Amino acid sequence: MSARETNEQRIKAIISRVAGFPLEEINEEIRIRDDLLVDSLKQMEIVARIEHTFDIPLEESKLVCLETLGEFFDLIHAEIEAASA
Repeated sequence: MSARETNEQRIKAIISRVAGFPLEEINEEIRIRDDLLVDSLKQMEIVARIEHTFDIPLEESKLVCLETLGEFFDLIHAEIEAASA
């Protein structure tokens, strides 16, 4: 399993735990607001846990325009790569 795949599994586990969404149903096509049905408090908790887990900052201005989990995964991977450069 690649580092990206491992990170995505960790991200999915966080989302599943906080959102109460079945882990096996989480995929890149899931629409963050429409399919996960998480309120702003849960969104903040997901972001905080991801920031803590990967030791990266996630800017709110970048997060607000994301539609799908695939876009969210891409942003997190870019931040992880930037932090390790």
